[in-house]
Amino acid sequence: MWGSFFFAGLSVTTSAARVVYAFSRDGGIPFARIWRKVHPKYKVPANAVWLCAILSILLGLPILKIDTLFTAITSISTIGWVGGYAVPIFARMIMPKENFKPGPFYLGRASRPICLIAFLWICYTCSVFLLPTVYPLTWKTLNYAPIAVSAALGVITLWWLVDARKWFKGPVRNIVIQQDKVLQG
Repeated sequence: MWGSFFFAGLSVTTSAARVVYAFSRDGGIPFARIWRKVHPKYKVPANAVWLCAILSILLGLPILKIDTLFTAITSISTIGWVGGYAVPIFARMIMPKENFKPGPFYLGRASRPICLIAFLWICYTCSVFLLPTVYPLTWKTLNYAPIAVSAALGVITLWWLVDARKWFKGPVRNIVIQQDKVLQG
C-alpha cells in the first residue's frame, strides 16, 4: 500500500511540475523566473519539481491528524485532473466545423458524439467527487472539496479580472511548425 502511495505521489508531483514549468515558461504564475529554470546537467525544471514536492508534503501532513482532509485532497485532485480534460473537449464540441483541422488521429463523424459522451462523463465524475462520502453530515465528516474548489476558482477568477488579463498573453510558442507539410519518416 505504501508503495502505491509513493508512486502515485511521484506521478502527481511529476505532472504538477510539468504544469508549473509550462505556466512559468509562459509567465503565468508568480516568481516564474525561478520555476522555469532547467537544470543544466539533468535537463529538468528542478525548481518546479522541488516546489511541487514541498507543497505536496505540506498539504499532505495534516492528513495524519485530520481524516476529512484525505477525502478533500483526493476529490480536489481528481476534479482538477479530470476536469482539465473538459476544457479542450468542450472547445472541440462547440468549434465550427470549418475552423477545425483534423490531425493524424481523427474519429470523423463519431468525433462530436464521443466528445459529448466524454464531456458528460467528466461532469458526472466531478459532481460525484463533490458529494459527501459519509452520513450523517457533520463538520467532521463534511467533504470540503466544494468549498476548496470554489475558493480556488474564485481567487483565480478575481486575479484574472483584476490583474492577469492585462499582461498574460497565453502560451509562448517556442517551436516553429511548418504549415501544410507533413514530415514522413
